[in-house]
Amino acid sequence: MSSKKIKVLFVCTGNICRSPMAQVIFANICEKHGRKDLVIKGAGTGARDGENMTADAYRALKSCGEKIPPQPLSSTRWDDDMLNEFDHIVCMARNHARIIDLDGEHAHVYTLDSVTGGGDVFDPWAYPLEVYKDVCKRLQADLEILYNEIVTGG
Repeated sequence: MSSKKIKVLFVCTGNICRSPMAQVIFANICEKHGRKDLVIKGAGTGARDGENMTADAYRALKSCGEKIPPQPLSSTRWDDDMLNEFDHIVCMARNHARIIDLDGEHAHVYTLDSVTGGGDVFDPWAYPLEVYKDVCKRLQADLEILYNEIVTGG
């Protein structure tokens, strides 16, 4: 294991549903594999800094058996400095990738779909808890695939 940390950023719109769920799940996957050499964060293309993850996102993670960190996750607004800060910028939908990398010039900006083939990750905002749980289950499966691609080399 190299001493350089792999930096992964999950991006959605508000950074209160999908990307924090992805952040928690991916951190748990890394922990399960004994990997401590990753920095995992989240951001939103339309986020306001400092908002909490939604209660339903939290409940969905708990329902899906995920360990949630003691410090609550709070939203971070995407900024262009992040483009150079992270090794992998994993977007929940194509529109997020286009906002971040309009010209498609940065290979480290991509959608989760480009790795898994599952399509855009549905935004559960304002939908019932069951929709959040469905998104959580999908992220659990897709992020295992992502882990194998970017951490173990596929």
